[in-house]
Amino acid sequence: MTLPRIILYATAACPHCAAARAALEACGEPFAERDPLSSPEILREMLACSASAVVPIVVVGGRAMVGFDAERLDQMLHEAPLDLEPVDDYSEEELAGDDDDLTAVR
Repeated sequence: MTLPRIILYATAACPHCAAARAALEACGEPFAERDPLSSPEILREMLACSASAVVPIVVVGGRAMVGFDAERLDQMLHEAPLDLEPVDDYSEEELAGDDDDLTAVR
């Protein structure tokens, strides 16, 4: 499932969520709204993208803002969107090499 560019995790009774919702509606760009109280799946999705159970959470292009800050939201909306597609730019030699540059941390 492809996620929309903008997701608002919000509850109906939260005044900060209402402010975030109004700001997103004013920007004119479509967004998906999800209520983390409506299902465990949405709550898990919200926790996975923000590591926070506080609402509102606005996710723009894969970047999460916990809480609502109008200036930060405006900045996030005008930043270049992240390319979240998988990147496979390693050569066959790099993949077959014995000298890993990565170190496992345990």
